[in-house]
Amino acid sequence: MNEAKIQLSEDEYQLVKNADWILTKNTIIRKVCEFFGGLAGDMNQAWDGHRFPEQLGRTRAKISRGENYKGLPYVVLDYPREFKKEDIFAIRTFFWWGNYFSITLHLKGRYKKEFEENIYRHREMLGAHGFHLSIAEEEWSHELNEEQYLPLSQTVNKKMETVLTEKSFLKLSAKMDFHQWGQAGSWLLHHFDILLQSLEP
Repeated sequence: MNEAKIQLSEDEYQLVKNADWILTKNTIIRKVCEFFGGLAGDMNQAWDGHRFPEQLGRTRAKISRGENYKGLPYVVLDYPREFKKEDIFAIRTFFWWGNYFSITLHLKGRYKKEFEENIYRHREMLGAHGFHLSIAEEEWSHELNEEQYLPLSQTVNKKMETVLTEKSFLKLSAKMDFHQWGQAGSWLLHHFDILLQSLEP
């Protein structure tokens, strides 16, 4: 056996001896899941205050978690959600360890066609609330960075028209840094409602 292959740095050695940080991390993830469960109920009430396709309102919120999005733990809340091969309507709330909370509207197929004009009409409102427009080639990428998203507050109309016309999907995202942790519930619910408003005529 080649023992050199299992050598640890001093930092790694200190961590491997310490179970507390893993237990604390597990507690944080559990609390985020519970938080998302309560948030889903608030989102459902907000949804009922708007008029959208009836079948979408029947979807139950789904909370999922994982350990390795770009190497880091995450928790996802999808509500409302309809994921089909050609048609997608979803609002995804995302907790990404070490990064941020984000909320994303994801439209594709008939839902993109149905709502893109309304969204374009509400672009200034969305921009004022920190939403960004996806210009990414990868539909399932969640990193809200300048390579993959343009801030709507700075996006010229022609650029947005091009994205709406040429892409098969439409994604709008906003993020909240963890230093605002105490306001996460109100921030996410408010931005959820802004997305709902943007879908209306």
